[in-house]
Amino acid sequence: MESEVQRPLADFPVNIWEDILTSFSNSDLGSDKLKEKHITLKETVKESFMASGANPIENIKFIHTLCRLGVSYHFEKDIPEKLEKSFDCLDFNQKIREEGCDLSTVGIVFHVFRQFGFKLSADVFNKFKDEDGKFKPQLVADARGMISLYEAAQWRTPGEDILDEILAFSNSHLEEISSRSSPHIATRIKNALKHPFHKGISRIETRQFISYYEAEDKCDSTLLEFAKIDFNLLQMLHRHELACVTRWHKEMEFESKITYAKHRVAEACLWAVGTYSEPEYSQGRVLLANVVILLTALDDTYDAYGTKEELELFTYALEKWLPEAPNGIPDSMKHLYRVIIDFYDKLEDELEKQGRSGCGFHLKKSLISTANGYMQEVNWSRKDYTAKFDEYKENAILSSAYYAIMAVTFVGMGDVAKLDAFEWLSSHPKIRIAAEMICRFTDDITSYEFEHKREHVATGIDCYMKQFCVSKELAVDGLFNIVSNAWKELNQELMRPHSFRFPFLMRILNLSRIIDVVYRYEDAYTHPEFLKEHIVSLLIENIPI
Repeated sequence: MESEVQRPLADFPVNIWEDILTSFSNSDLGSDKLKEKHITLKETVKESFMASGANPIENIKFIHTLCRLGVSYHFEKDIPEKLEKSFDCLDFNQKIREEGCDLSTVGIVFHVFRQFGFKLSADVFNKFKDEDGKFKPQLVADARGMISLYEAAQWRTPGEDILDEILAFSNSHLEEISSRSSPHIATRIKNALKHPFHKGISRIETRQFISYYEAEDKCDSTLLEFAKIDFNLLQMLHRHELACVTRWHKEMEFESKITYAKHRVAEACLWAVGTYSEPEYSQGRVLLANVVILLTALDDTYDAYGTKEELELFTYALEKWLPEAPNGIPDSMKHLYRVIIDFYDKLEDELEKQGRSGCGFHLKKSLISTANGYMQEVNWSRKDYTAKFDEYKENAILSSAYYAIMAVTFVGMGDVAKLDAFEWLSSHPKIRIAAEMICRFTDDITSYEFEHKREHVATGIDCYMKQFCVSKELAVDGLFNIVSNAWKELNQELMRPHSFRFPFLMRILNLSRIIDVVYRYEDAYTHPEFLKEHIVSLLIENIPI
């Protein structure tokens, strides 16, 4: 009897967005006028950007403002060209090392270069040290400079000790600086300490920075208006996508047929917007949100529903890609199986029609490898086996599900993502492994308490404690170090010359940023009230103009 089966059920919090779509039913009124105004303002902003090129330092500051206001994608060809010219210019490199170039400016220049893959040397910060090699105490009086220094240090790569020092120095003073700063600077410091720009979801960062920029004395009113209209126009598009995903979720009968799983439609859309927010990726966002929903149900099936025997049948069927769900599993699992097979088969057919032959094979491979990672955890859990940390880490790359998410993200990039992109991804490039480490271990740290409330596989913390015979606190520190080093590795892979085309690397960076926002302080995907503020600001409330 079904009722007699012992299942490792989890008490997942309910979906908090029963009627999110009714919040913005009349949101597109007046959008034609907005679009016209947007086109006019874009031309004016482009003229200002080009004019700033006469002074390379001012030009980089302008680029930085464009990035922070979320509108740099409109100038994605011009920006790298301008930066390359300055990066290779001897005079420019000398100028930023001279005494006259202040802390805020050097921090911004460093940040912008690294953001676009130019590895400016960290020795540009040496001039801010005293004879003893310590950072000059008077720097602490410069609030903007300290924020800039802190944001620059987020781009550290392996072996850059000076950036480690900068991070520790700026981190230790910013809290105190915020207590004596004006309200909008204090808010900016608080936001940066919670999620630095480099590790934030770009749309969230944009929304916050627009408010900050508006309060600045030197605010460019044309640029500000352009950024606000751009944000609102993109938000309208993102709402339409949320409606598409919601419709699909209902059609697939997730809530009625797969009752044991988390239902996170709005949160899956946030994930997609965080991965790529630009207009040309609209279809990609809908596709990615759908896959995040599918993978959530799959994860919960292995983690909080299926018996070992049922999951073995389910995994075998997936590995063989059988057209029908196997017998011997509950109807809910059969339903999920059919949805997955149908979804990936249709996607493969679509890719074949687009001339992207072979890509569908890699998508299925990424999904199967994720299921195998989940199955390994089930085997360990049912045997009550705590794996050695090295064993766990090897499987963690699969069970993070980030290979499957990256692969489907590439599909959404259109024709640029041909077979070579999927072959590169399947070859375990360093940036993929770094992102998987960030994903798995950031999640492990914050979900530890919740997962220990029920029968659950030993987590990364348990395995670390076992292998290294240390306390939980030391194990958490060990995992934090792994995550911190993975961020350094990821940063290194974003520097030129690149191992693969830059837009693909940026997708992997953005997926890592989502993990930092969603899991750094709590498992906000499981407990969606922690993401509510972000979803309201990105999808429900527009910016008054």
